[in-house]
Amino acid sequence: MANTGLIEDLPKSLEKAVAQNVKPGETVLVKICGAAKEALICTDSRVLIIKTGLMTGHLFGSNVFQLNYSNIASAEVKYKLLTGYFEISAGGVQNSNMSYWSQDDATNPAKAPNCVSLTGKEMANSFREASQLIMQKIAEAKAPPPAHATSNAASPETSSSSSDLVSQLEQLAKLKEAGVLSQEEFDAAKRKLIAG
Repeated sequence: MANTGLIEDLPKSLEKAVAQNVKPGETVLVKICGAAKEALICTDSRVLIIKTGLMTGHLFGSNVFQLNYSNIASAEVKYKLLTGYFEISAGGVQNSNMSYWSQDDATNPAKAPNCVSLTGKEMANSFREASQLIMQKIAEAKAPPPAHATSNAASPETSSSSSDLVSQLEQLAKLKEAGVLSQEEFDAAKRKLIAG
């Protein structure tokens, strides 16, 4: 279920681009605007960064950067004092150190397809919350499918349940490393899993 704080009204040009790029049947979980005419859209299956307008280098039309959750390595907010940026990392995506104030297209997050420029603490916090949701969706997308017995020669129940437990504990550890779970949340979930 989407947090209503992560669904915002966007400028008309961005709303039009979102309508053109979100597929029928996709559920929008996140729709938030960056400092320029940039938007982060997270659906139930993928992430889109949509840019329009002069500040992003798209006076006419738009640019859409999109990745399925399984192809994303990380989503993070880099924010200092009053400005910063949100960045998606993935294999084949060139990441550079960006600056909100940069005049160079190579280091300006408004011009980078995988970044959204940020101003203000409230905007940065919304993008941090979106990053946590993205990291959770990445973990779900990369999780192995549940093991089901498909033959009569299946492993004993105890063996498969212990491997399921190990797999679930590994997933919890990944969520904790990604910053999705705090140490307390990790410990509570681990105790619950071990207790059965």
